[in-house]
Amino acid sequence: MTHSARVDWCVFAAIGLALAATFWGTSYWITAPVLLILVLCAYPQSYETTAAGLRVRDALTQRLIPYHAITMVAPTKAAMLSPSRVKVQFGWAGELLLAPADDDQFIADLAERSPHLIRRGSQLVLRDRHVIYHVSRGPAQGFSLR
Repeated sequence: MTHSARVDWCVFAAIGLALAATFWGTSYWITAPVLLILVLCAYPQSYETTAAGLRVRDALTQRLIPYHAITMVAPTKAAMLSPSRVKVQFGWAGELLLAPADDDQFIADLAERSPHLIRRGSQLVLRDRHVIYHVSRGPAQGFSLR
């Protein structure tokens, strides 16, 4: 399933400011590299859940993260100027901040394809890290944990 990225208005505002700076007389040797970087940032990402893993595509690169390498998926809180994002942790220390248009549907799609992850609230965590204790009355000890 393919998920589109959320449009970030801050990048488009920065492109407008860089263009305005060029017209106001700032050297194009300064504004041209900035505009190039901003245009590459404005290129929309797409996130695709395939049989092999999560494929993240942007302007110049594409990454494939195997499902078994994903260790946590969690929504982040919105900051002052940026909308909420979805944090995907993978491998030993890999982490990506993604901005799908529908966070809940994206997390549900990843939960369906990653059997080693379990839902805890709005997060997906490793099944080994999430332990459920059952308290029962033991015959002689009082309470016991199974």
